[in-house]
Amino acid sequence: MINGTALLDAIEHEVNLVRAQQAVYRLQQNEIETWVNNPDGSAGAQFLASISDQAVIKQSWPQRKNISSQGYIELPTDHAVARYAMGLPNNPVAKKNLLISISRYNGKWRWSGLLRYWKLQRRNGIYSFAIYFNDDLQYLQYLLVPPNPALPLPVFQFPREFFLYAPLKWAISMTMLMQFIRVEGHPWTLPDDPFDLKQWTSLIDWAQWQCHVKADPFLLDDSSLWGCISSRMNAADVTFADALDDGQMVIGYRRVFTIKGEKYDGLLTPSVANGALVFEVFDRSGFYLPGGTFLSGTIAEGFIRTAVTYANGYYEDAFTVVGDNESLTPDQYYQSGFMGTFATRPWICINDDQWHDFDSELSWSPAGPVSVVVGGDNPTADAIARLIIESVGDMIGYFLLGGFASAGDIAADVIMPFLVGTIAAWLEWKNIGRTRELGWMHLMEMYQSGAENNAWSLSATAAIRGAFTSTRAQTGHQIKLDGSHWVIPGLHFEIGDRIGSTHSELLKNGIDVMFADQVEEMVLAGDNSAGQPLTWDVTIGLNKAAMTQGERTARTLKKVLATVQNIGVHLIS
Repeated sequence: MINGTALLDAIEHEVNLVRAQQAVYRLQQNEIETWVNNPDGSAGAQFLASISDQAVIKQSWPQRKNISSQGYIELPTDHAVARYAMGLPNNPVAKKNLLISISRYNGKWRWSGLLRYWKLQRRNGIYSFAIYFNDDLQYLQYLLVPPNPALPLPVFQFPREFFLYAPLKWAISMTMLMQFIRVEGHPWTLPDDPFDLKQWTSLIDWAQWQCHVKADPFLLDDSSLWGCISSRMNAADVTFADALDDGQMVIGYRRVFTIKGEKYDGLLTPSVANGALVFEVFDRSGFYLPGGTFLSGTIAEGFIRTAVTYANGYYEDAFTVVGDNESLTPDQYYQSGFMGTFATRPWICINDDQWHDFDSELSWSPAGPVSVVVGGDNPTADAIARLIIESVGDMIGYFLLGGFASAGDIAADVIMPFLVGTIAAWLEWKNIGRTRELGWMHLMEMYQSGAENNAWSLSATAAIRGAFTSTRAQTGHQIKLDGSHWVIPGLHFEIGDRIGSTHSELLKNGIDVMFADQVEEMVLAGDNSAGQPLTWDVTIGLNKAAMTQGERTARTLKKVLATVQNIGVHLIS
């Protein structure tokens, strides 16, 4: 016979243990560690020193979805790590790169990055030393995607452009893997130290690599949006940007410190060097899952499941509310102590009301232009026009000019410079659904880069989708959370996860709405000099219209530089 009282006592005991563990997580200090390269140049990172949270003056560790961010730590000038960093410029023995890792929740959340620069400053007669680090997503900024990674870059590259059409999660992972094989396997280049015989075996001994990729076979596991990855000689982060935005996916990274007993399952090598960097593409949004996910909701009814399908030639999305929701709840939700969320059934909702004492900012912007134009060139149409001119010219020359057979070639050479880029060189698409939603007053059209070389290509299709995605209606909800809130960022949810949020002021005005969007940014910051404990600044959704001028300028400059680089490569080719 079941003892009901004993059973309830056991359940209460388990619940109290979970609550106690979560309370510890909320108040837990950062585990800050620094690492350096081995002096002999061998693979792996060497532990340098730990930094206590009490010794830190200020710190900030931002994470942004698919964008490398810069964190910093401010230390007293007499701190051991500060002295080591100061001496790096004039230390002939030490390797110059310095790695920092910030871990929380017993390593479940981690931020890591390489030293970018340090700054010694004096304010009001008081010295402080700040070290700035770029997080490890910057590796994708300094990884090129050439037309053919299997061929030597300086000798021969065919075809002219790298192209891969597949489920985007697998396609991005495969593209990264090919570049790491090219760079770290050294099939056509010298290793870092040509006199180290071990480095010549890196093509087959992947355990020496500093970067790895985890991916699953797309035939078995990948249900992400299909799309194309194309590049002439662009950086990897620029190459993947539109595909990641379109599929609402996120590239995650993690340093694996094997000396602490850590490992990363699912890699193509059984072992990795200490401090190796692992990239993985996650579909935490579930935007294109066949069974749908939660894209909106109300306070009264909760989340509403919506399935997304293609409409109007793949350029637009159609949203269908799933009334009879028979989707299964993930088994992990029923496991004791599990903390996380899944794209198939998100469950976290943060209520922004008078009962929760935190700063917040809610913004919304309507959709942008209803028409998109892409292109600028069409090699196929130009070739057909040249063929017609040559054929007609040769016939006229043969019959009217006494058998002169080169008239067509001469005419083509004269006429074609005026026709190149004029025939079927542009592609325009009007979003009828957006037009109906916005009404009579709406913005008209925009030009989207990304298909300048061929208007009749899958790149043009991807560019049109990217334009409509970047100008869709957007909501941004920025919330600052401290240790008093029940939600634990980095543990309950991560970058790219889909969570919900509400605002009491909207409900007061009769607007019963629940926003459900991806976590776009998480900033962990603290300031001991001002008595400010570690807090999380979480941004749900990204309202580009409400971005600061500095953020807008930075994004625009990055896009301009990528476009100029691409144009330059095409000019010299």
